[in-house]
Amino acid sequence: MELYDEQTERARLYKLFSSLLMKEPDEEVLAQIREMFRMKFDDTPGEIAADFAGLFLSPDIHLSPHESLYNYSLDETPKLWGRAAGEVQAFYRSAGLMIDEEAALVPDHVAVELLFMSYLVENNLIEQQKAFMEDHLIQWLPDYCDEVEKHARTTFYKELAVLVKEFVVSDHDELSGGS
Repeated sequence: MELYDEQTERARLYKLFSSLLMKEPDEEVLAQIREMFRMKFDDTPGEIAADFAGLFLSPDIHLSPHESLYNYSLDETPKLWGRAAGEVQAFYRSAGLMIDEEAALVPDHVAVELLFMSYLVENNLIEQQKAFMEDHLIQWLPDYCDEVEKHARTTFYKELAVLVKEFVVSDHDELSGGS
């Protein structure tokens, strides 16, 4: 039963982090996050929403949450829908999932990748978890979180970036350490 609970919690955290990087949280979610992680932030929902827009949507800072812009070889030019997006989409297909081509999200968006990881955990697809983590998440997400932490104006997003990075690095260590 303990292993099941641990896997359930891992999947739940991947989904939660996915949703927090997909759209700004409302007051109810902020209250839950404060309690769950004992986060100490006094940013208002409006400040958090403005920071979300500034970090993830604005061309000023433009911390585009796409793996293709962070995980590329020296002979590649980083671009949206780059090599990583195709590789990630193929990974989704191999697990039996399809991203609707009409969807607004690119397959290598951080929220989609985290949601996919929750799917792999929920379905106990351990080898695919290890491969996806090694080939994708660990290759770019820690650096991306460092950038978010550096550019965030709110304590909420600074702390969230640290939490996501620590969780993914820890999960990588667990997966590669011999489960």
